[in-house]
Amino acid sequence: MKNKHSDFLTLALALILITIGCDPRSEEDTLLEQAVFSDRAKPEGSNPILNSLALPTSTPADVFLVGAAKSDITGPFVQSSTGYNSPGDEMSGLAMRLYARAFVIERPGGGRVAIVTNDMIHMYQSVKMGVVKKLQADGYGSEFNNDNVLLFATHTHAAPSNISWYTLFNLFNGVIGFDKVHYNIVVNGIVDSIKAAYNQRREARIKFIAGNLSNFANNRSIAAYNWNLDKTNYPTNINETMSLLRFEGTDGSPIGLLNWFAVHGTSLGITNRRAHGDNKGYASYLVENTFGGNFVAAFPQGPMGDVSPNSPDPSDITKPFLRPNEMDPSLDPLENPIVHGTKQGNRALELYNAATSTITGNIGYRHSHVVWNNKVAVDPSYIGTFSMPWDTNSGNTTCVATVGGGFLAGDEEGAPVDFAREGEIRNDFVFENGAWVKKNYSLTNLSGAAQILGYLWPIAQLALGSAEYEECDKEKFTLLPVGEVDNFWFPNPQVPFVPVVLPLQVITIGNTAIVASPFEVTTNAGRRLKAKLTATLAPGGISNVVVGAMANAYAQYLTTREEYSAQNFEGGFSAYGPWANAALIQEFDRIAKDIVANRPTAAGPNPPDLSNQQFIQTWLSKNGVVNDGGDFGKVLADTNSSYNKSKDAVTVKFQGSHPRVVQDKKLDGTLSSFYDPNTYSYLEIQRKNGSSWLTVANDNNPYTAYDWARTGGDLSATSEVTITWLIRNQPAGTYRIVYNGLAKQFWGIFWTYKKFTGTSREFVLQ
Repeated sequence: MKNKHSDFLTLALALILITIGCDPRSEEDTLLEQAVFSDRAKPEGSNPILNSLALPTSTPADVFLVGAAKSDITGPFVQSSTGYNSPGDEMSGLAMRLYARAFVIERPGGGRVAIVTNDMIHMYQSVKMGVVKKLQADGYGSEFNNDNVLLFATHTHAAPSNISWYTLFNLFNGVIGFDKVHYNIVVNGIVDSIKAAYNQRREARIKFIAGNLSNFANNRSIAAYNWNLDKTNYPTNINETMSLLRFEGTDGSPIGLLNWFAVHGTSLGITNRRAHGDNKGYASYLVENTFGGNFVAAFPQGPMGDVSPNSPDPSDITKPFLRPNEMDPSLDPLENPIVHGTKQGNRALELYNAATSTITGNIGYRHSHVVWNNKVAVDPSYIGTFSMPWDTNSGNTTCVATVGGGFLAGDEEGAPVDFAREGEIRNDFVFENGAWVKKNYSLTNLSGAAQILGYLWPIAQLALGSAEYEECDKEKFTLLPVGEVDNFWFPNPQVPFVPVVLPLQVITIGNTAIVASPFEVTTNAGRRLKAKLTATLAPGGISNVVVGAMANAYAQYLTTREEYSAQNFEGGFSAYGPWANAALIQEFDRIAKDIVANRPTAAGPNPPDLSNQQFIQTWLSKNGVVNDGGDFGKVLADTNSSYNKSKDAVTVKFQGSHPRVVQDKKLDGTLSSFYDPNTYSYLEIQRKNGSSWLTVANDNNPYTAYDWARTGGDLSATSEVTITWLIRNQPAGTYRIVYNGLAKQFWGIFWTYKKFTGTSREFVLQ
């Protein structure tokens, strides 16, 4: 087994090396070289406040204009970071493609919004800003702006990353740096989905329904949850509510659905090396294939910070949770997202079919940026009784962003750290001589590698300036300041490791409000937010409140005050201190009051555009694909002659090329010289049909997998591709597997490209 302790030590070393040895990019190497955007300013005549108000219309109150579309955003899936932020671990394959699923919703004569759900681990501020810029550059600036575009991430941990403008999210990865190719694939794909949805609008009705999905997900941080003072008010320690919007044409034809349910995208574990939409990606696949046509099914996140799709180990709930294949050895790990996604998809279908509550009214949207690092003052009324005995009743604020030592214990999903038990690494408060006294924790209490780190940490705290944040962080053992970096190692405080100007957004569709937060909100933090906003928005005629997470940016975890005190994994990664939940409720309540009063909402300061400051790039992003070589498409290990049609797995190995060649050519617009960009697939499963072959599955099929490996070292010209097909109740017949490739070769001073195909022997399913 891999030594997880060494990961952190390697990471710490990498952190120091990077910060003292950056290699600035040349001007032509910036991210803008492949995606040219217009100026950041909003187009003349665009007024988001006016756009959000009700305007006279003769259209029936229950009729909207709705368009739905999806676009491929599958980024580089080999030699890229895995979704578990595990240093040194790289992706090397593709199991299911990643998509942006967009809905454009408009009230004729009134407001318009775009809601896009994306198969990504996080939604980064860089992506939101890039999408708005490109929409403006493409001529859609009068229709869309920062305020009426809402971007969600599904939080699949099987998606590559490295597309943030902030160092922390490009550092805790398998590879280090910013990947401009991946960034542009994602931005372009999201924009394409919005434009397609906008251009496909038609008269439609929208229905809302909510129902429970029980006996599925589990709280992975029960010890912290049990600190909540109001835990007895709820029957379960997770929120089992599923909320759904049903979109259908006025003629009754289906358009799509938006479905919120809170659960982590961790059905695939830390050893997974294949890109995949995980359980929500499969739920979308299931529902879309059930309806057929152009139906779009999107599954954005709810407050899932402490919610796992996996099952507690019956011997010890603090041990890593068990995935379906660990409880049923007959399952392949590829089937884990299918098990979990089927439950979400089937329940969504039930709710879709049962939805009868038709939404009427107008479209509204509010957006406000808040500088969390400015120590947002929290009114005591938003704290209420949810405090610890050692807290004061006044002067409470958010804190400058830091990462706490509590995260070193890891979590039950398989995070790549396991230095201690959860809740061990925290500062404590004891009652002495009539007063509460803070006792700072010492890592020297631990053993092994953690003890070594404990001896070194005081020196690191001095170098990084961590100690000055301890007072505000209270129970958090401050490990790394990430909100400001004004010290010896990081002399530029204008570029922190994480975003500190964070977006808060509320979209209203008739009597339904969608509350969009950039945090991984825990169950009870989400409950408290929803309860407050439901009460505030009720006088404005809003009766349905949906709390969404992972929206428009990423700002790590957010727990309740009590859960923060426990300093489990989630509390250690709650960046902005003990009062972040109260601050979030306060700031969203400000927006909600503006909606009810029909008055403008303060926009707040714009976050910085750091697109030209991505000095550290991934090796491939900066240097491109190495020269491909070999007998492309040659079968190196062929299939068997026959298989069981219900349970076997077929594998075949080909001489391959780097899969990123296809993505580069698609991005620069020249893939059409070799393949149709809209239908290209790395692999095809084909069944013999008379004298011809019929493709029955491709690289988006949940039972197929494409795995790539460089042979002979990182700079070798040769590579191998292994294609796997899990046979699950397929028709008997004769089949074959086809590999579609594109090689990049250097001849003299020119790059040339070679299209090729590899084909397995024919085999029989019986």
